[in-house]
Amino acid sequence: MKHIVIIGNGIAGITAARHIRKNSNHRITIISAETDYFFSRTALMYVYMGHMKFEHTQPYENWFWKKNRIELKKAFVENVKTDEKTLKLSGGEIMSYDSLIIATGSKPNKFGWPGQDLKGVQGLYSKQDLDNLEVYAPNKDLCKRAVIVGGGLIGIELAEMFRSRDISVTFLVRETSFWGGVLPKGESEMINQHITEHHIDLRLSTNLKEIISDDNGKAKAVVIAETDEVIPCDFVGLTAGVSPNIDFLKSSNIELNRGILVNRFLETSTADVYAIGDCAEQREAIGHRRPIEAVWYTGRMMGEVVAQTICGN
Repeated sequence: MKHIVIIGNGIAGITAARHIRKNSNHRITIISAETDYFFSRTALMYVYMGHMKFEHTQPYENWFWKKNRIELKKAFVENVKTDEKTLKLSGGEIMSYDSLIIATGSKPNKFGWPGQDLKGVQGLYSKQDLDNLEVYAPNKDLCKRAVIVGGGLIGIELAEMFRSRDISVTFLVRETSFWGGVLPKGESEMINQHITEHHIDLRLSTNLKEIISDDNGKAKAVVIAETDEVIPCDFVGLTAGVSPNIDFLKSSNIELNRGILVNRFLETSTADVYAIGDCAEQREAIGHRRPIEAVWYTGRMMGEVVAQTICGN
């Protein structure tokens, strides 16, 4: 019986665990430092807005894992030694594996802005991000203005979240029109109008220069690159895209580029090590000539494929 270790309890890793269990009796361990149980990441905004409680974001009951013999380990993985097939966990514990699946997802981009690591500066990706929102932006009395940097989906979600609590929002978008590179001009302009109609200070063709700290290491203002204008704020949301969460692998012998390089079967450069989800990067472009090539666009599908590869199906 193999010991299969999965790093990350997002949709990709959990799907892999479920399908491995369907097809084998292998021992399965999932390692994550984020939460005890898998949850729906896209529902975080609705928890903040009061439409649901965090426990409602969990697709499975807590007994699901024991029933399906999936072990859960709450810890950080500090490094991977593929020659020994071991992981070093936070606290010094060493865990061995026979097959390793890396499903660590992504993290918000930071572009070296001064002040980007201050308190009250973050993205919206993890449960910890949601918890920090309640610390730094619980209401309009403690957070009079939030500045959002980046015009993607997470940015517009954050804007909606803050407006639900009557927090003023300034939205910095470097493009000349919101989603101007994706939508036709007319549709993009309609979105611009919709945003401003909801009392959001939309700043197009605008870039962040720096974030200014108060005396306690917390963000108190941002500086606009084009004009040096200073905008006072109590919170800065960094939503300028994401990048693969793979820093802990830089000392390993697993081949990396922007993400973890994998082939069409999600195998890395190292035997018995796989990568799936946002942290994986295909070595070559994939077309649609064969049916399997249509499944590489979601973490869920990648979880199924790697389970089939490991179980020999």
